Parts: sequence; structure tokens; C-alpha cells
Amino acid sequence: MERYHFKTDDQSDARGIELASLAAVKCEAGKVMASIVCESADEPWQRSEWTVTVTDDRGAKVLQLQIVGTEVGADN
Repeated sequence: MERYHFKTDDQSDARGIELASLAAVKCEAGKVMASIVCESADEPWQRSEWTVTVTDDRGAKVLQLQIVGTEVGADN
């Protein structure tokens, strides 16, 4: 298994996590992204785009996941 590191707009994962496949890396990146969005759900979003970048132990970029969120309502 290879070790992967997940970097968000606000923090870096120095320890990393061992994962068996690219599919597992994609799934973990999705979990990280969901956590970021849920943590900010109770307050107005200060930004509308979030990014998770995954690198391997050599520092090579493996994938990047981005989402864009837009609050829609009477005030927008």
C-alpha cells in the first residue's frame, strides 16, 4: 500500500494515510470534502469553492477534487 497526503485550502495532512488503490484515494478525498462542507454548513460560506489535493509520498499530485457551492435564497 502507498501513503497519500490530503491537503485542503486550510490545512495539510503531514502523516498521510495508507490506501490500496486509486479508487480508495478518490473515496477518501470525497469524505474529506464532505467533512469540510458539513463543518461550515451552519454559517454563511466565506468562500464558494473548496479544493482537496492528494499527493503521494514523493510529493507527486495524484488527484485534485474541487466543488463549488452557492447559497440561493431571498437574499441572493
